[in-house]
Amino acid sequence: MVFSLLILTPAYAQYFDNPGLLQKFEIETGGYHYEVQTTSNFDVQEVEFSSDEKKLTLFIKSALENNLSEIQIPVNLINGNFTFFLNDQEFFPNVKRSEKISLITAEFEGNGLHKLEIIGTTYLPEFSEIAPLVLATSLIGFLLLKRFKKFNL
Repeated sequence: MVFSLLILTPAYAQYFDNPGLLQKFEIETGGYHYEVQTTSNFDVQEVEFSSDEKKLTLFIKSALENNLSEIQIPVNLINGNFTFFLNDQEFFPNVKRSEKISLITAEFEGNGLHKLEIIGTTYLPEFSEIAPLVLATSLIGFLLLKRFKKFNL
């Protein structure tokens, strides 16, 4: 019993700092709804989005010294080259992308209140679903125009 307390507890203690609290936030912008998800060992108390600045801001409250989070952001919300600021200091988390989401893995130290700003270079809600429709309409219009010109000759 003493062996398990002295040997096993320190070996697995790191996992208690990373319980993985899943939180989902709905962002409404441009008539669309997007879901931003965080899985972290701290509480994201509030999320703000600015379409003009292409910026997502997370207000964080942490009770731990070592903080870890995975943040999923739909690429149709903001995308491109991200810039990150943690408490107004530039920050460099790991970013991976798929066709639908950007996955940001952020690690930082310090308990208490924090502000994490994620700034993208593109904001796409108006054009992400309309672009194929515009392309198809243009193609049909071009084909009809070509056909009518043929009959007028």
